[in-house]
Amino acid sequence: MTIFVFSDSHGDRVSLRRLLETGWERYGTADWYLHCGDGARDMDSIAPLIYDRNEKAEMAQVRGNCDFFGDYPDDETLDISGCRILMTHGHHYSVKTTLSYLNDAARDRGCQIALFGHTHEPLMEMRSALLLNPGAAQDGRMLVLEISQDGRPRVHMLHLG
Repeated sequence: MTIFVFSDSHGDRVSLRRLLETGWERYGTADWYLHCGDGARDMDSIAPLIYDRNEKAEMAQVRGNCDFFGDYPDDETLDISGCRILMTHGHHYSVKTTLSYLNDAARDRGCQIALFGHTHEPLMEMRSALLLNPGAAQDGRMLVLEISQDGRPRVHMLHLG
């Protein structure tokens, strides 16, 4: 199972499209496309590109602190290929100052992985959950998450620079 994870595109759909195309070249078509907020509507605009590649693709977005339009949840809990994932933007968990609240929320929900954005900085840190931030899509960053059939994650950070 392959998942492309974006965050903080802030309306930069050109960078988002470039990331998608590079991701497809390097990792093939993904099964899931996730956006961790601050540009959640950007995913709606590129959805036709995604569905042209894989009509069965799944998409999910959450609301960031700069997402004023659209009906997106603050958090989403996903079960993908035997792996439970908490997806959020992170501002409600104070991720700019601590990762403890996010880690606690992931643990309390039985999640092995927590995906977040908000800081614009890529991060991969193992606590009781694997905490992952793809960095800002507007800066040419995304994360590719591969989940094996037994639920084990493999993480690739992509930076187009």
